[in-house]
Amino acid sequence: MAKFQVIVTKGEYEPWWFFEDWEKDIESSFAYTEKSDAISQYQVLATELMENYPNSAVKKNVLLATWSEDETQYCEECDDDIQTFHGLILLVDESVYEPTPDELATYFSFNKRLDLSKDA
Repeated sequence: MAKFQVIVTKGEYEPWWFFEDWEKDIESSFAYTEKSDAISQYQVLATELMENYPNSAVKKNVLLATWSEDETQYCEECDDDIQTFHGLILLVDESVYEPTPDELATYFSFNKRLDLSKDA
């Protein structure tokens, strides 16, 4: 049985980078056995993030980054302010979920206009 996860992140990188310690940026995680439940939760959270942050981008249809230009944090290593990103990830069995064409049209159409990874 597949395991679906919807993960909310907050950190200095967009959610598609998956650096070695990316899990430290997880703010909340939701686990589901039913794909429809996971997609519903993703839609609710994506809508909420896009309403709360004026900027957004998507990669691979289900990796959403949102941000506000004025939300930064100081980085001592780089002696500069860095952007804070609020991310949303949809996984299946610990891999990025790949929606079917029908799912893209039905459930992820709001992300399609933001997608930066047309060839990814």
